[in-house]
Amino acid sequence: MDKIRIGYINFAIQPFPNGFASNLDGKTDFTNQIIYIDEILSPEAKACTLLHEILHVIWALSALHDEDKEERIVTALGNGLSQVIRDNPEFVTFIKKRLN
Repeated sequence: MDKIRIGYINFAIQPFPNGFASNLDGKTDFTNQIIYIDEILSPEAKACTLLHEILHVIWALSALHDEDKEERIVTALGNGLSQVIRDNPEFVTFIKKRLN
């Protein structure tokens, strides 16, 4: 997957450039519309990190506030969504069919 549409914005999904991040699994560059994901992560961690970054974008596009709670909420939702998608493959098909 090399791009994703979130709200009205198309984001590219790219690995971190060399030396870009030493302690981050993912980062969203809103200015250039890029979601960076660390390539050394396991497939499951990459999926969870992508969901985490998607939730940051949704948070920003929804004009939500409360910076102190955002990271914890986004992490919890990302981890939860990763688990639901992983453990319920029919869920993705169900949602996809109904959103088309």
